[in-house]
Amino acid sequence: MNLGNPDSPVGGLAVPRPEGVEIRPLGRDDGSALQALGFSPGAAFLGQLVGDVDCSGLLATHDDEPTGLIDFRFRRRLNHATFEGWVGDLRVVGAHRGRGIGRALLAAAIAEWRLRGGHQVEVELRRDQSAAFGLFGAAGFSDLGKFYEIAPVAVRAIEPAPGVEIARITDDDADFESTTRLLAELGRPAPTDEKLPALRRTFAMHVARAETGSMLARADGRAVGFISLEFRRRLVDGLLEAWIPDLIVTEAARGRDIGAALLDAAFAEALTRGAVAAKLESGSQRLVAHRLYEVVGMADAGSYLTLPR
Repeated sequence: MNLGNPDSPVGGLAVPRPEGVEIRPLGRDDGSALQALGFSPGAAFLGQLVGDVDCSGLLATHDDEPTGLIDFRFRRRLNHATFEGWVGDLRVVGAHRGRGIGRALLAAAIAEWRLRGGHQVEVELRRDQSAAFGLFGAAGFSDLGKFYEIAPVAVRAIEPAPGVEIARITDDDADFESTTRLLAELGRPAPTDEKLPALRRTFAMHVARAETGSMLARADGRAVGFISLEFRRRLVDGLLEAWIPDLIVTEAARGRDIGAALLDAAFAEALTRGAVAAKLESGSQRLVAHRLYEVVGMADAGSYLTLPR
């Protein structure tokens, strides 16, 4: 039996499943099974994904035939001391839909997320995925807002007001303090003395990872804006896309095109790296931000749902 990633907890595999259906971790030799389900990530990316302890893909089979798959990953969010789960994809073969396979795959992923002590799970759904809205809603997920997308990625050469400079963050205390302060203003957890060391480690790991490109905007030497930028490959085709978890401009500095310039700088970095799309999530109440996203060329692509711990 292919045990997939040996470093990944498999506590989620104890959940109930439909009769005759097996659920197991995705393995390096599952390329043909993925193709049968409509995925073509390429052997190199599949091997990378299976070898990553933060990736927990699960495959469902019936009589050794692939029937479904969930692409589930753990990601670190700045200003959080725990993991966030993310459902990159959930698919069940047409002939096997309605048997509870998707529900079992999701339950297995959630069980593993709980095992690791994550703070929430998130998924992005397009408007036409009505069955998926029902599935995730029944599992306890709530629709918290919209997700925006630009594909293909394009830049508009937006410049902020004079005196504002945008640069990549570095692993120093000044950038850490500026970033955590701005994220707290956005509504992310404010650092406490108890959690500060863990948040500092998360920040250092974020800066060190090759898959990030986050930036600070400064005016007169003071940080007034921040955009977090990460890159991930899609399981469906192995292509790279950019993800923007956070965008904040301090209230006193708004109206100077800083947010638009940060987004444009992120799009430029995405193009440099060959990303085919850029995505972000935005709460339903953030109407001013929604207008900004549309101005820079992003489209309202659907909703994002979360399951809190």
